[in-house]
Amino acid sequence: MRQSLNKYAWAALLACTYGCSSGSESGPAAPPADQDASVDQTSDAPESDGGADATQEGATDGGIEDCNSPPIVPTGDNFFVDISEASGIRADNFVPNPPTAIPINDHSRLGFADINGDGYDDIVAHSLFPNPKAGIPFEHLVFINNKDGTFKNASDESGLRAVQAGFFAFGDVDNDGDQDAFAGLDITDLAGQTHHLYKNDGSGHFAVVTASGLEGTAGQTTASNGVFADFDGDADLDLFVANGQTGYLSLDQLFYNDGTGTFTKAPSSALGGNYAAASNGAVACDYDNDGDLDIFVSVYGVSSGGAQDFLYENDGHGSFVDVAVERGFASMPTGNPWLDLTDHGKAVEPNKEPGTYTGGNGFGIDCGDINNDGLLDIFITNISHPVASDLSRAWSDPTLVLINQGAAQGWAFRNETADRKVPFNEGDVDGAAIDFDNDGRLDLSISRDKKYEGSYTAEDQKAWFGLLHQLADGSFESLGVKSGINDPGLALLRMKNAQNHAWSDIDRDGDLDLLVGGRDTGGGRPNFLFKNQIGSQNRWLALHMVGDGVKVNRDAIGARVTVRDNVSTYLREVRATRGMYNSMDGRALLFGLGTLGCSYTIEARWPDGTTVALSPDAVGMNRYVTITYPDKIVVD
Repeated sequence: MRQSLNKYAWAALLACTYGCSSGSESGPAAPPADQDASVDQTSDAPESDGGADATQEGATDGGIEDCNSPPIVPTGDNFFVDISEASGIRADNFVPNPPTAIPINDHSRLGFADINGDGYDDIVAHSLFPNPKAGIPFEHLVFINNKDGTFKNASDESGLRAVQAGFFAFGDVDNDGDQDAFAGLDITDLAGQTHHLYKNDGSGHFAVVTASGLEGTAGQTTASNGVFADFDGDADLDLFVANGQTGYLSLDQLFYNDGTGTFTKAPSSALGGNYAAASNGAVACDYDNDGDLDIFVSVYGVSSGGAQDFLYENDGHGSFVDVAVERGFASMPTGNPWLDLTDHGKAVEPNKEPGTYTGGNGFGIDCGDINNDGLLDIFITNISHPVASDLSRAWSDPTLVLINQGAAQGWAFRNETADRKVPFNEGDVDGAAIDFDNDGRLDLSISRDKKYEGSYTAEDQKAWFGLLHQLADGSFESLGVKSGINDPGLALLRMKNAQNHAWSDIDRDGDLDLLVGGRDTGGGRPNFLFKNQIGSQNRWLALHMVGDGVKVNRDAIGARVTVRDNVSTYLREVRATRGMYNSMDGRALLFGLGTLGCSYTIEARWPDGTTVALSPDAVGMNRYVTITYPDKIVVD
């Protein structure tokens, strides 16, 4: 069904909707030379559920004569609204006045997944370690999206509530069209428990698979992340498991899927350069534009081997080698920017070289095209302690914005954190790169630990949830306190001491809403949900990518779409998870179109290398569209 539009969205729609048919040179880009130049927008690819064929509906709407780009609506203040209580997500979040003390009384590891397949993202939240060691089992909450901004508690009927695991990673491992779940365990001494795979029956009910190949060995379960992706190019989802988190030195693991959801552990040689480390965050993306997914891992513990981050580069067949040092990703030479000793992050660590510079206490990590040049950059959140007397702390990496320099520079990354005015905060944990206001530029969001804020007076060094808005010159302004996310009155400590956070357009109005885990600070703490009030006032486009399950995995993880005019490039890539303990954002590719011009192209590149041009007239604007492999367009 077509989304209803508010007055701002209608103004944007009338300004330039379908690429402008009033004599402009709009239309799809020519396919590459090795592709068939005739792109069939109604091919024999599998149909998506529901919706009308866009070639018919687009023809009904037609073009718009006035093709000028509308101005960007400024953010103002309080552009996020707290809907936590009204949404229903607070049910069972924590136990008020428990009869016996609960060490950590919350469900602050969390994220989004469409577990019942209705096109709306649901919520899954996990109780926080280390409750099981205190005799209180893990618990998982499942909230089904009612499509009206509220959620139904389906924790029991899902079959997931009592699963003994620290987090879930969701993916369609058997290409049957629904989301299955890897249940990753992050502690080693839980009564013989191991990892498990749970299969979805198609309606959001899960049952354990007794021999999936992912179980691992009891007593050796130290998982921090599970990243689903088709690493070996055979159209089914494999699994990378980052191990160690903040407490163990462990080897990362890779598992290959046989196509049915049964997995085989890859040999150690398949992760070349892997060594026992505290891998704490992971994300998969194609940073070198060669058509396969590479793996970035943030490592915790500057006192344990210098905490060198991993960049596992894919050879195209599912084998990897760590190239982090060569790409300038493993660790930075510049140190903590708060200290005179490091010349505030401008000096180079003495007597060190690439691969031996002190690394960071890495937590969150995300991929995204931060500078709109068609290359994927990296955002890493680190806890960095400004202690001049301890050199491993003084020279540790702070939170970083690393800009991809492309093929001409050997796919190296340049640290532009200071140039882009990203503020230092000692307690940065989870982080994401998103466009919350749909101005076409990626912004940054940060969860922060409050235990360090007493040493500082300025707001940017306090534990407020960090929302950094990217300006036209590429620098970032801090909007956290004025955004409406943070509450100066500190009701429920909102939104200090956030754990995981995740982004999804829960009501499909064209902008990203925010889910935040409220980490317990004593007495129990609920989670928070904030409705975005600004993004849908600017132009947008949401694409749901669907593979055929034969040439491309059904989740289309690794598929990318690029929207270009003669000034701007907007790139989005489907990914499974990011960050620490599997922060899970919505899978739809949501484009803020900013000041996109009248004549533009839309190109989709699928994980098997198939590249197709999509008609802007058929795709449209300010609506949700499903793109089914290779070029079937259906308006949701």
